[in-house]
Amino acid sequence: MSTTQAVVYKASNNRIDHAEEYIVFVEDVKEYEQWKSDKSIALARFIGTFQIFKSSTSGHTGQLGAISKQEIETAFFADDKNVKDKSLEAAIQIILEHGKLQSADLSHSYKLTKNPAQGAGEVRSIGADRGSHR
Repeated sequence: MSTTQAVVYKASNNRIDHAEEYIVFVEDVKEYEQWKSDKSIALARFIGTFQIFKSSTSGHTGQLGAISKQEIETAFFADDKNVKDKSLEAAIQIILEHGKLQSADLSHSYKLTKNPAQGAGEVRSIGADRGSHR
């Protein structure tokens, strides 16, 4: 059984009932806790994958996929026109500062879709074990 640590951030918007939840995976919880009081600690020291994930279903359950640059800007910076840094790192910092650390067994749903253009989850090819190509 694989336990994963993640910070889950519920975006604030007018539809509070169905607010999107964004997820950042944390490899080292101790470093993350230290970072909260000392921002000089590099994110790379405790972030698992330098991406923001969102479930394909509502909430933080279901198959996870990385969000696009456009969604990062819309979800985290759309209301504030004066924000100069609308980067992935700035959005991750918002999640880490305002989200909640959760520990869960994600072994049943931890098939991350890192590149949706190449398909989701497991990829199986018919006949690959026999060397035939179709």
